[in-house]
Amino acid sequence: MAKAFSKVGTVAARFIKGAMVAVVIPLAIGLILGMLDQLELLHMDGASARQWMLWGFTTYVGLHIILYRPVGLFRASHRVFSTIAVWLFGGQVASVESAKGSGGKSGGKGVKGEGAAQGSTLVAFSPYVIPSFTVLVCAAAWVAGRWVEPSRLEAPLCFFAGLTLAFHWLMTADELQQQRERWHIETYLLAVGLIIVLTVLLAAAALPLGLPEFSFARALADGLAKTQAIYASLIHELFL
Repeated sequence: MAKAFSKVGTVAARFIKGAMVAVVIPLAIGLILGMLDQLELLHMDGASARQWMLWGFTTYVGLHIILYRPVGLFRASHRVFSTIAVWLFGGQVASVESAKGSGGKSGGKGVKGEGAAQGSTLVAFSPYVIPSFTVLVCAAAWVAGRWVEPSRLEAPLCFFAGLTLAFHWLMTADELQQQRERWHIETYLLAVGLIIVLTVLLAAAALPLGLPEFSFARALADGLAKTQAIYASLIHELFL
């Protein structure tokens, strides 16, 4: 009887996660489109802010695939935000080096500072949901704007914002692949979807630091409207 209840609980948990994936993935797509549409309205140096960001994004994708993956830089950032997460929320966060060395298996004793993840899911995933280098690029543009004409910084800001966002997403995807063997597909898709949603929100919130014409509120509203349209289209195609 206990095994039967356990199986029912497992099936129910997987169903709930699958339903959450169906909610989160359209939300991620809608928020990305909302941010890009707002960037399309801003023009600089013969191209829109959206085009500059896409150029930066594709530049890093090409570098990542063909030339070099800055794993050390990503892991250094991961360690910094792991430390901050532990300080804020308590618990313990596995470093990506430890996870890789242990083959992604849990159950061992945690090493202080870099042991197996013993804390909450919030602590474990917080380093992945903060696009730290994108935020730093926006902050640097805001500081540089005190000495340089802000309009001269906007195109480089959009380019490097796209480049660093691609860096964060692709390096995070590489690291999450280490967990893929231990997760059901719906768990993996839910993690990826939530990471994209939160990183897009944080990146969009940071952009006005160096790009004052960009409106986070309008991007969010537009993204939610697009998400609603995606939900309506899916429901219509599937059930009507």
